[in-house]
Amino acid sequence: MIRTTLLTLAPIVLAMFAPVMSIAEEHSAESRIDLSPELALLLRAEMSELAGGLQSVAYSITTADWAAVEATSHRMHESYIMNASLTRLQTEELEQKLPERFKLLDAAFHARAEKLGQAAAAGDAELVTYHYSRLVENCVSCHSAYATNRFPGFARDPEAAHAH
Repeated sequence: MIRTTLLTLAPIVLAMFAPVMSIAEEHSAESRIDLSPELALLLRAEMSELAGGLQSVAYSITTADWAAVEATSHRMHESYIMNASLTRLQTEELEQKLPERFKLLDAAFHARAEKLGQAAAAGDAELVTYHYSRLVENCVSCHSAYATNRFPGFARDPEAAHAH
């Protein structure tokens, strides 16, 4: 049982950390997004919810609970901050202040969450693991570009990371 779990976890762990290193090295911090306190709070709440979903999915993958992976990925797909109950002014602020690349990364994340759910519905462990690792990679891309103040580990000098 333990050996099976470890064998199941190994590809997930490897897939999660290999892309993290290359993406963190590839992208330096681009900018900090300056939102109103209310919008910053909403964005942080969504990110926290997504992080919890990723943790839940990781556990569900290791236990082959495809229904839980599918349900969680569906909730992650549907959690677009742009589609939340925002006032007109908040929607305008997001449109003006969120960089285009952030919007693209956000859309890619949610599209990947949908693919993860489809793979889970098919019970395809290999494809589920692949899409999960791409979700994590997407988080790293965004955080290394827009959240180095919150995650200073992504603020490292890309040249210094090549000391291997």
